[in-house]
Amino acid sequence: VSLGNKESRLLKLFMKTEGEVLAHERIYKHLWDFDEEPSDTALRTYIKNLRKIIGKERIVSIKKQGYKFITEK
Repeated sequence: VSLGNKESRLLKLFMKTEGEVLAHERIYKHLWDFDEEPSDTALRTYIKNLRKIIGKERIVSIKKQGYKFITEK
């Protein structure tokens, strides 16, 4: 399975912070360079792509907070 640059960086961030709720702002700072404009739509697309690959139950949306990565049920 091939991941794009941002999906790969996002997965690495999730793996380093497993179980933590990652606020959107923290993810933006990790994925987008200073000269790029962060995008909610793009972030949702990256999350959707990762869920297809690793399983939708592994990335949990926390309403009005961010996302949490879970390796075990």
